This record gives sequence, structure tokens and C-alpha cells, in this order.
Amino acid sequence: MTAQTNDTRSRAGRLIFLCWLMYLISYFGKVNYSATINQVMEFYHVDKPQAGMVPTFFFFAYGIGQVVNGLLSRHYNIKWTVFGALTASAAINLTIAVSANFAIVKWLWMVNGFVLSLLWPLVVRLLAESLPQKDLTRSSIIMSTPVAIGTLGIYAFSALFVAVGSFKLSFYTAAAADFAIAMIWLMVYGTSVRAAKQERGQDQQPVQTEQQAQQQKTPGMDLRMVRAMTWFLCLFAVGGNLIKDGLTTWVPTVLKEEYALADSISILLTLLLPITAIFGAAFAGYLHKKVPDYVTHCFVSFMAMAVFMGVILGGLRWRQAVVLLLAMIVVAYLASSVNNLITSMYPIIMSTHLNAGRTAGILNGCCYLGSTISAYGLGVVAEHYGWDGVFRLLLGVCLLGGVIWGCYCAVCRWYQWNKGTIL
Repeated sequence: MTAQTNDTRSRAGRLIFLCWLMYLISYFGKVNYSATINQVMEFYHVDKPQAGMVPTFFFFAYGIGQVVNGLLSRHYNIKWTVFGALTASAAINLTIAVSANFAIVKWLWMVNGFVLSLLWPLVVRLLAESLPQKDLTRSSIIMSTPVAIGTLGIYAFSALFVAVGSFKLSFYTAAAADFAIAMIWLMVYGTSVRAAKQERGQDQQPVQTEQQAQQQKTPGMDLRMVRAMTWFLCLFAVGGNLIKDGLTTWVPTVLKEEYALADSISILLTLLLPITAIFGAAFAGYLHKKVPDYVTHCFVSFMAMAVFMGVILGGLRWRQAVVLLLAMIVVAYLASSVNNLITSMYPIIMSTHLNAGRTAGILNGCCYLGSTISAYGLGVVAEHYGWDGVFRLLLGVCLLGGVIWGCYCAVCRWYQWNKGTIL
């Protein structure tokens, strides 16, 4: 019995690992620009708003693509669409690596954003359709980690490349890695999916996840309430990614300008953010057991982030680099846990209520609306009001989470009283 259980787990595990590895590697060609943004400004002789426009174009296209591809994901051939997206991203990264023309970078990065937006809705759809019910929670936690690990990997490589004086090696690395994983995906996709679906067919009585059991105990948890919850999570997704990607993009510049640190040292210290974010999925799972309502979970995290935003402002005012960095790490950790909850745990676990690919696409699209604002918008704020102004703005975003939660509570109360149609 144990041997059979281990065998079936390994069947599902092969598909989960393939999706995990593919999505991790895709981040090499997604955040390498942000990792080297200081060197981009020096190499191309552009200012912060100009440099920030490139990830803004990326995030805009990625966010739109997430929504569009989420809605259309059920019509795509997963095997060949993922392969095409990865090879296209590899070609774009290679083109930027060999080009000295900054004018084309933002347009290429915008296309890169759209093609990479294909991946997440298709991964969520693939896992929801192929895995046994008992493996959905496990897969949602595992798939919460490649973003942080992939970001950590490319930031580490970028710090090394900057130290040796060739930041464009990060684009060559991304091109090679994307093409390699595209070929691996093509070769092992079929056998991995067949093995997982074979196990799913043997799973005659799916085991309920803890979250699904909680839903059954929750009065009024029907499709209308789930949809209402999804729309409120969209708002938290915008704010959470504005904070998360704003820190990832601009922390190296903050450390360089405020504390005169070398570029390579600034990037290495920024690595602490994605390192701690790796554990954000585990924290999201832990907190969700204590606070099972998804929107209230986000509210608790946003209020905790607000406290540490205040600590960041104190670190800037009193020139305490260690305090500033530690507070940034905590905020990045909390923001990553919110991102994991919204983009991974929620659409996969709630696939019994909602279309997993479509829900993942819409929520991830909202996340990247926040990312779009973070890249260019925070660069503009920094130019005019300094980094103190940037973190005051982010503090306001955190506090706005309290307003969103209050509206959600009012909607829930109204629904319980009226039992009417919300949407």
C-alpha cells in the first residue's frame, strides 16, 4: 500500500516538478532587466523614468495578456503554446543582449511580457485538469515558490555579471535558459501529463482539501460569494504587486543613492528580498489556517506591511541602512505571501467553484497592473519627491487595504441579510 502511494505521488510529482522548473526558468528572462536597471541607466545614458518605462511596458502587456489568455486558455494547446512562449522570450532576450539601441528595448520587453503572460493561466489549467484532487493543495504551495527562486537566481547571476563588468550576460543567460527549458518541456510534457492523468483516473474518491472542507462549513459560501471574493482579491492583487515589484525593481537604486553602496553590493543585498520571499508560500499556508477567509487574510497582511513601511521611513530619516533593509525584507516577505495566496493557492484550490485558468489569468493580470504602476510610477515619484515620497505612497497603499476589507465586510453582511444576487 505504501509503495503504491509513493508511486502515484511520483506520477503527480513529475508533472508538478516540470511546471515548477519551467516557470522558475521563465523568470530569468522576465526580471533580469529590473536586476540590472542601474547598469541600464549608465550604459544607455537614460534617467529613472526612462529606465522605468521598460518594465512598465512589460507589466502592462503582461497584465493585459494574463486577462486575455486567462479567458482564452481553454482553447490553447498547452504543449505547443508554452514551447512557443519560451522560445520567443529567448529570442527577445538575445536581441536585447546584442543591441545598443535603447529605443527598441521597451517595445521588445512589451512583446516579452505578452508572450510570457501565456504561461501562468496554462500552468494552473494544466494542474487543475491533470492532478488528483488530493494533490491540488500540495501543487498550489509548490507552485508558489518558483517566482521567488527564479528572481533570486537571476539577481545572483546579475550581481556576478555586474561585478565582472558585463551586465548584458544576464540577457544571454536568460536566452540560453529559456531555450533549454523549452526543449525539455517539449520532450517530457506528454509522458508527465499521461502519468498524472492516469493517477487522477484511479482516484475514485477525491480527498477534500482543508480549504474545501472549511468552505462547506461557512454559511453562504456559494458561487455568488466566491465571485464577490474574487473581485475583492483583484484589488488586493493590484496593491500587493505594486509593493512587491516596486521593492524588487528599485531597492538596488535606493541602496546606491541613499547609502553610496556599489552596484554589485546593492544587487546582492537586494537578493535578501527574494530569498525570504521563497518562504512566503509556507507563511501564506500557515496564516490561512488561522484566517481562512481569503480577503481577511490579505487585510491582516496589509496592516502588518503598513507597520513596517513606517519602520522603512524611519530608517530613511535616521540613515539606518540595516533597519531600512530589514524592514524591506519583511514587507517583501508579506507581499510575496499575499501574491502566493491570490495567484496560486486561491485559483487552484477553488477550481471546484471557478475556472482555474480564467481565474488565475484575471488575478495575475490585476497583480501586474500593480507592477505596471510600480515601475514607471515609483520612478517618477522618486524623481520629484525622493525615496521618502515613494515609501509614504506605499504606506498609503497598505492602509487602503483596510478600506477594501471594510467594503468586503459590508458586502458580506448585506448578502447574509438579503440573500440576494451580488453579481
